[in-house]
Amino acid sequence: MGKERVRCIVSGLSRYKLTGPEKQWVQSIEQYFNQRGVVTDQQESILEAIYTEKTRFIREAILFNI
Repeated sequence: MGKERVRCIVSGLSRYKLTGPEKQWVQSIEQYFNQRGVVTDQQESILEAIYTEKTRFIREAILFNI
């Protein structure tokens, strides 16, 4: 995952109410990313899953309004 994608997802997730564990995961991944400049495959998967879940309602609303 590219640096811009990581930043975009982390920034986008700040707009949503996250559960405690989700918030911890995002903070942990962001800290890891800031220290190393990359994320692991597992971190990438978790980050994408959280982002997909949080944005699912927006995507569905757009699809059904077209």
